[in-house]
Amino acid sequence: MRSLCLSLACVASISLFVHAQEDSYTPFYWSQSQDDLSSYATTGKMEQKGRTGVSAMHAVLVNENSIVIIDKAEWNEAKYDSGQSAYSVQYFIDTNEYRVLPLDTNSFCSAGGFLANGTLVNTGGGEMTGRTWKVAEGYKSIRLFNPCLDDSCQWNEYALPNTRMASNRWYPTVEQLPEGNLFILGGSLVPAAVNRDEINVPTYEFWPPQKEGPIDFPFLLETMPYNLYAFIFTLPDGNLFIFANKQSIIYDYHKQEIVRRLPDIPGPPRSYPLTGGAVMLPLDPENDYKVEILVCGGSEKMDKNSVADNTCGRINLDDEAPEWEMETFIHKRLMPDGVFLADGTVLWVNGCQRGWAGYNNRNHDPTFDPLIYDPEKPAGERWTEGLANTDIARMYHSVAITIPDGRVWIAGSNNNNPPNVTAEYPTEFRVEYFSPPYLFKSKTRPLLSHVPRVFTYADKITILVNLGDLTAQEGEPEIKVGLLRQGFSTHSMHMSQRYVVLRHSVSKDFQSITIEAPPNANIFPPGSGYLFVLCDGVPSKGTEVFVEHDVNDLMI
Repeated sequence: MRSLCLSLACVASISLFVHAQEDSYTPFYWSQSQDDLSSYATTGKMEQKGRTGVSAMHAVLVNENSIVIIDKAEWNEAKYDSGQSAYSVQYFIDTNEYRVLPLDTNSFCSAGGFLANGTLVNTGGGEMTGRTWKVAEGYKSIRLFNPCLDDSCQWNEYALPNTRMASNRWYPTVEQLPEGNLFILGGSLVPAAVNRDEINVPTYEFWPPQKEGPIDFPFLLETMPYNLYAFIFTLPDGNLFIFANKQSIIYDYHKQEIVRRLPDIPGPPRSYPLTGGAVMLPLDPENDYKVEILVCGGSEKMDKNSVADNTCGRINLDDEAPEWEMETFIHKRLMPDGVFLADGTVLWVNGCQRGWAGYNNRNHDPTFDPLIYDPEKPAGERWTEGLANTDIARMYHSVAITIPDGRVWIAGSNNNNPPNVTAEYPTEFRVEYFSPPYLFKSKTRPLLSHVPRVFTYADKITILVNLGDLTAQEGEPEIKVGLLRQGFSTHSMHMSQRYVVLRHSVSKDFQSITIEAPPNANIFPPGSGYLFVLCDGVPSKGTEVFVEHDVNDLMI
């Protein structure tokens, strides 16, 4: 990491023009007066920049500067040297360019997560494709990607039985576990508009594989037919929250038993193809890591004219008798993406107002307006509207990821099979960046230095910080430290996404912060996260750190 000037006087003397030269790709540094940009402090900013090369059906941040994008095997702008269309690329945030990544099997509607050692695992997929793409079926595939800082990293796939899943899984869910492995749930044997009894896969398995193989999971029989891409969150007690259709449970995967059944959420089903979105709200040691789940949006039925849902349900799992508390979603929205911003609020983007998830004229009336949800505010005051919007339809097969500089990278949308760039809602390759209002509230932002690459659980780590002009305000600044895992984004899912507030203490001179790592792996399963320090709501750039049981667990 480059050295940072720690003198407040030095930082104050550095011109915004110099910063713009050094970090021209970030939205924070501006050569002109911030007074000219004051409106952005209320609305944020949306700008279109870059093209993905492949339709962004799936996307995952793999380091501070790059995103791996995965489509299915189909026509795309990006091509291999042979002229055949690529369907995976590594996208570089600083240059908005990409390089193609060859794959052997069809990754159609797959899932993913990271092992504790840093390896990205992409699981499952779809059918063999024919003459043009000549790609093998990917129903049982395990694809491995070890992130790197140069152009050397590639996907690795293997054909031996013990290097693949035991079951076909199209539309599975993956959740990173406290042990550092992956929980892989459900799916169907083959592609379908909606799950059916004869193709349902009501089991789960682990990666790396365990001796018992797939384990029966009757909950996926009870929630038919809307049980694909179930929502899963690892809880602070080590159990799993699992939601499908309108039902949810708390599940102990060690004992293979349901710990608790929760009430059904009011309103329509929220799972594919009546797709809503879900987040586990930030975990905070100040409230003993209270767990609240938020589920928003969906659609009333499988009809191209069905009305999208305009409600959210929020449930506190620590209550003696948890109940869903319903609130507005402001807009009718099907297929929304809910992503944590650097401050722990939730940005909702993408989606549409009519139809259901699927190809070819099944979803309509895109929702262009982002919303920000603040879970700490009282009901009725949680939503921020009037944000900078878009004119690009982001519907079926769209993605969104919060990137380290605090912006949100938005891409994808393809409800056409085969792809069609001239359709009413075209196959989309354009990238957008949403810069939240917090990036325009100050002329400076916190600068971090001496952040170790690996934390171990319950460690105390002292880092250097420069708050610049932020300390010139009246009164003592409010400091917050957050650890964000963006997760694997696909189909309104953000698998393994979580935000954990970290205990900390600030030195009297505001030059250093001592941070307490998460106390155990139930709070933050091992692997990568992005460390943010916020001063009066203005975030630093996120620094990638790895939280591990042992520093030697990291292998990349």
